[in-house]
Amino acid sequence: MFNKFNKMFLILMTVFSLSLAPSAMAQEGESSILQESVGDLTTVAAIGLGGAILGLSTLSFTEEPKDHLKNILVGGAIGIIAGVGIVAWQQATKSKGVIESHGMNSSEEFSTARRVAWQKSQIQKKFQSQAKSIPTFSYNFSF
Repeated sequence: MFNKFNKMFLILMTVFSLSLAPSAMAQEGESSILQESVGDLTTVAAIGLGGAILGLSTLSFTEEPKDHLKNILVGGAIGIIAGVGIVAWQQATKSKGVIESHGMNSSEEFSTARRVAWQKSQIQKKFQSQAKSIPTFSYNFSF
């Protein structure tokens, strides 16, 4: 099955991936774009590595492990896809919090009723300006 080197490698990779994941997700607050990007890449890489380790662990259940080495790549690919999904979800939920925390639009100033009233006034202004610029034509038919 596994010799001593394979077991040690598996343990080291597991510890490495687990040590990277929490540090990547802990960066919130006043961090720069570069630090956030590095944290996001670290999250994707750590989850991808975890997926590759899970793919590697499936080899011990097969009779010919060398015929199923693609399991490592498939596990890594699934991990990377999951990591990208997690990072996208984190960024989407963080953006809402940033907008609300900076007070760019408080609920009273940017309520639904105010948005609808503003849009209605803009539509009326646009319609009135276009109505003035359309030339009128009159047709007279006689038989």
